[in-house]
Amino acid sequence: MKLWQYLALISGAIIAVVMALASVSYNATLGTAELAFTWLPFLTNSFVFSSIALAFDLGMVASVFGFLHCRDINKIKAGVCAVLFIIASAYSVHSVRGYIALNITKSVAPATRSADVYKSLKLELHQDQEHLMQLRTKALEATRRQRKSFATRIAHLSRKIHDTRNTLAHTDNGSHVSPLQGLEWFLAVTLWFFNATCWCAWFGTKTHAKLNTHDTVTSWLAQHDTTEPEHCTVLYDTYKRWCQRHRKPPLVQYSFYARLVELGARKFRDGRNGPTMYALPAPLGG
Repeated sequence: MKLWQYLALISGAIIAVVMALASVSYNATLGTAELAFTWLPFLTNSFVFSSIALAFDLGMVASVFGFLHCRDINKIKAGVCAVLFIIASAYSVHSVRGYIALNITKSVAPATRSADVYKSLKLELHQDQEHLMQLRTKALEATRRQRKSFATRIAHLSRKIHDTRNTLAHTDNGSHVSPLQGLEWFLAVTLWFFNATCWCAWFGTKTHAKLNTHDTVTSWLAQHDTTEPEHCTVLYDTYKRWCQRHRKPPLVQYSFYARLVELGARKFRDGRNGPTMYALPAPLGG
């Protein structure tokens, strides 16, 4: 297996775990702490919602494998897997989108409070500065005895303005809050897309080889009687003779058996210690 396939597996696993956690977390908030069933004392609604979300996320990955596994063998099963994948994907994308939107909403409240504090401090600073200018003007016009009182008030107000400026320098004004707001669906669909493509890249290496006219085993099966199970050695000898008659290169013995299993043959033993037998599948198109 190539390096990029290992990377696809790792990426798919990480994204699947992240999506599952986000989906479970969001669905847990939808349920209440009340019991889902009176005869199950520990099963709450939150737990049921979380379990459903996890089942859909695992089902999405399983349906990808099922589709790629069955697409060349059983079209009906592959179609069912595709439908299940669409349903599970829709639920998963909706849940992840809800998780992102929920957390963005929660982040807006503290940001709003920060913005209010920032505006309040700026207003207080402006008022103090105007008051300081008025005190200085009055101090110039005051008598010598009054100037001492004004000097104390001016010094106190100057320290207050200095402290307010320091506080403002370390106060978040809330202007950069929620950069992801409005992108909830985009992020959820993007995560789903990467998840699906990573698992397809991994499972795609495990699928059956696509049938074609140059597949000697498939061509041989189309002309061979598949009604009764046969001994493995007899099958391979029959296959080799067929290849010789048609002047085609035969597969080696173990590759031949592996190809039979890929095409749907069932391998078993005739008795506990009996010979290895193969129940052959029906010919393609038969």
